[in-house]
Amino acid sequence: MQRFLLLLISSLFLTNFGNTQTHNFLNYNVENGLEQADILSINQTKNGFLLFGSNGGGLGIFNGYEFKSFKEKQGLANNVVFSVSIDLNEQIWCATNSGISRINKNLTLVEKNYLKDIPFYVSYSYQNTNYFGSAAGLYIYNQQTDSIIKKNFSHEMLDKAWITTIFIDSQKNIWIGTQKDGVFKVEESNKITQFSKENSNLRNNYIKAIIEGKDKDVFIGTIDGLYLIKNNNLTDLEIPSVDGLFLTFTSAVIHNNHLVLGALNTRLYFVNLDNYSFSLFAPENGFDYKRVWCIFNDKENNLWLGTIGSGLVKYIPNFSYYNQHSGLLNNYINAVYLHDNKIYVANRLALQIIEKNKVTNTLVFDERNQFNYIYHIISIENTIYLGTNKGLFKLKDNKFLPTINIAEINVINEDIYTSYQSKNNIYFGGKSGLYQFKNDTLSSIKNAPKASVYNITEYKKQLYIASENGIYKLSDNNYEFIGSGQRLNCTRARSFVTDNELLWVGTNDGVYIYDGNKVVFKLSNEQHLSSENIYFLKKDKNNNIWTGTNKGVDKIAIKSVYEALSDSTKTPEIKSYSKNKGFNGVECNLNAVEVLNNNELLFGTIDGLFIYNKKDDLKNELPPILSLNNIKLNFVDVDWSVFGEVENKLPKNLSLTYVNNNLIFEYVGVSLTNPEQVVYQYKLEGLDNNWLPATTDQKAVYTAIPPGDYTFMLKAKNADSVWIEEPLTFSFSITPPWWQTTWFYVIAVIAILLSFYFIMDYRTKKLKKEQQVLTQKVDERTKELREEKEKVEQVNSKLETQKKIIEVANKNITDSINYAKKIQEAILPKATKLEKIIDFISILFVPKDVVSGDFYWFEKMGKKIILAAADCTGHGVPGAFMSMIGINNLNQIVLENKTTQPDIILKELNNSIKKALKQDDKDSESKDGMDIALTCIDYETNTLTYSGAFRPLVYIRNNKLFELKGSRQPIGGSAPNDFAYDLHTIPLQKGDVFYLFSDGYPDQFGGPKGKKLMNKNLKDKFLAIHQESPAKQKEILLNDFNTWKGNNEQIDDILIIVIKI
Repeated sequence: MQRFLLLLISSLFLTNFGNTQTHNFLNYNVENGLEQADILSINQTKNGFLLFGSNGGGLGIFNGYEFKSFKEKQGLANNVVFSVSIDLNEQIWCATNSGISRINKNLTLVEKNYLKDIPFYVSYSYQNTNYFGSAAGLYIYNQQTDSIIKKNFSHEMLDKAWITTIFIDSQKNIWIGTQKDGVFKVEESNKITQFSKENSNLRNNYIKAIIEGKDKDVFIGTIDGLYLIKNNNLTDLEIPSVDGLFLTFTSAVIHNNHLVLGALNTRLYFVNLDNYSFSLFAPENGFDYKRVWCIFNDKENNLWLGTIGSGLVKYIPNFSYYNQHSGLLNNYINAVYLHDNKIYVANRLALQIIEKNKVTNTLVFDERNQFNYIYHIISIENTIYLGTNKGLFKLKDNKFLPTINIAEINVINEDIYTSYQSKNNIYFGGKSGLYQFKNDTLSSIKNAPKASVYNITEYKKQLYIASENGIYKLSDNNYEFIGSGQRLNCTRARSFVTDNELLWVGTNDGVYIYDGNKVVFKLSNEQHLSSENIYFLKKDKNNNIWTGTNKGVDKIAIKSVYEALSDSTKTPEIKSYSKNKGFNGVECNLNAVEVLNNNELLFGTIDGLFIYNKKDDLKNELPPILSLNNIKLNFVDVDWSVFGEVENKLPKNLSLTYVNNNLIFEYVGVSLTNPEQVVYQYKLEGLDNNWLPATTDQKAVYTAIPPGDYTFMLKAKNADSVWIEEPLTFSFSITPPWWQTTWFYVIAVIAILLSFYFIMDYRTKKLKKEQQVLTQKVDERTKELREEKEKVEQVNSKLETQKKIIEVANKNITDSINYAKKIQEAILPKATKLEKIIDFISILFVPKDVVSGDFYWFEKMGKKIILAAADCTGHGVPGAFMSMIGINNLNQIVLENKTTQPDIILKELNNSIKKALKQDDKDSESKDGMDIALTCIDYETNTLTYSGAFRPLVYIRNNKLFELKGSRQPIGGSAPNDFAYDLHTIPLQKGDVFYLFSDGYPDQFGGPKGKKLMNKNLKDKFLAIHQESPAKQKEILLNDFNTWKGNNEQIDDILIIVIKI
């Protein structure tokens, strides 16, 4: 005991309250959605939701994304909630200013309020018992009578005490803190021990916090100090006050082997339970929250603080930082460098040196020092050199000295951004290119590219240069530009890292991984980089590569990238750190990064020098806790109780009719450590063959679901790529219409058989009767036939004449149709011509009749190629007329109006078709129009944009097929005026294959059973042949179509456009 006290008290006096590092805290207040800024208690449900009682805002609920509240209007007894507890049945108990409220585990209903005339200040659940503290003693919940009753201990003072806190230790002793009578210990034997200022050395009887430490020690926090009870002996720990005020400890929790104490003096106290060392968070090092009222450690080991007036606060230990409050002259950090156990930091006003967490030296610079900006710091032969906006300087005896020997006068005033030391040479990079440093002389290099050089490295014995124009390499004294031919088509490169015989390149377009001949992998927003605008790359000592961007920093697990290289089903593990994750600097500066000897990292940002604390950035092994919050039917919220039994406001055993087949699943995965980086995957079993691509969206939309049995499956991973083991599921069924049911088919077959029987019986009897009558009339008819023969011969003569007239008319009509065909062919661009101009496109076009209602359309506008595949109403002559109207209007919209954005083109096409066919007139009966899929390939942005009217875009990437649905409105016909069609944008990758097609191919009858080919089989065919050239795919598709059709009649026009990138 004495050793403990000596260690603790000495550590208190030795603690450096002026520690220059600033710690990170994330604050949620009223402007973030809190109902009220006084947080009186905190707890957490089984599904991860954070609960907190407030001083007038009711019961708060937080899922990491948004705040909700449970208040009096939802049935809560009172909006002042002093304490919240959760029992073994997951029921929530709220101690309020007007009694106790019991809320169901789904937070949808106040099941009952108890004793509304009594204020309760404590709610504590332990095993099967719920305890409640009031101003007049202890109460417990009686489950048998569903009531809350007074607990009498036969101890006059305890039975009447104003209870402020309750705690049950590992020995099942009940500790009861009071406002006026100290603390009571109630053992299982009902023995009661009181500790108060009257019978011990407590200075004040007002108890606010009780917590158990190691070795069964119990800490007591009062409004005037901290105490330890060990073996029933109470000791005053005599913590000194920093500001002369009483140390009012309001709360305590065990966090990462530390006793954490909240107080009312803008301080947060940490006591290490192993060695009793002491640390203090105060305004001087980032903690500026007055009156900490409660502390809570959540399931993911996050530390939460409830304050009076400052709302909810989360401690983020993985980053600390230096700024002007820490002794820096300016927060804009341009460069950072470790040398001789000293950290050299360059900001906009000075070069400062940090030793042992303190700024120990400040060297101010301005125009009088000949420069006013430091970009780069490097040590050469134990001398510090500085790359500035006025050339190269060195630091000697705390003075800035220009490099004396300069081979060229223009180098004096150049910006110097970077350097590289090889075995034989030292290079510097600057605004005007590459320089060589030798014998204290800085000189330009002949033939070097004249562009700003941001980074230099050696890779496979060749010098690589990252510049504003891209990447160059020095080969045989020649500088070779590594351009788009090797897919390094970035416009600006800033940083290099070499690893495992590969070169990692940080650019303004993401991170490229290069093997010396080609790019083997690229990391971008698609892999969840915080930004593609890379300012630096740095490899740490734990096999990670860090990227600094304009939106924070990312930690990339190198091993996961190489696994993704060899297995396309795997994705790289990337953990992003932004403001909500403790990286308050947000925007990094060019190559301002350093790795310290203890594997901490330093990051220079526009708002301070940030330190990554590896030991405090523990992997979150708890995956997100998934909850299905809502299901929308036909795009609107519904009361599911109308459909049957519900649980948590969601339907059980859901069965929907075929007209109710549009569902939106709304869900959330609770991961309070880093909620913004929760990633979801889902699929609808029975409809989707594979899991859909990962997304951060919190809803899944399914429309026009066919009849059948389905299970919606959802999984999620946290920011550390920890996936849930078992997906969340929800099963339902959609019943078919009555004419598609089994009983209807059975009745229909029976009815057909009976009808066939009665018809055959009736016909047999009728034939017999007719045979008798026929016999009688044969003779009469023989005579009549002779007479009729002569009449027939006369009629035949007339028919022969009419036949010749019809043949002439038919020839005229055929000639007109053939002429219409020539007109249509003249308007349509030649498919073969188009395929010769653009070798990555082929068009399969097979009209049903002489002229076609399907048409394709093509135009090239600068660096953009616009392609369309359209299916007009009908086929033959009517469809052909509509196709010519469509082509004419497309030419006008694109060529004359210069419109290239697909959704705008369709909008204008819709308006022009309706206008041309006068479909806006009230008396108009015209419903003609067309379905269309239209794309724009933009070589400048390397993207494909798509918009469709009932026609999809199918594309294949990395052997996976994706389908983008068109808007559910046609062009013309019933489509509203100025209808806004959906626009989709797809970044292009080498090997992508895109398909535009009409419905003629999948609707064709054929095969062994004479059935339709169907869209699914066509998409499977695309997946099977997509690696072939477009011309070869066209040949295969045509041959397969003819084989499938066989002797059946072609039912519609055929149009398929294949685009291969």
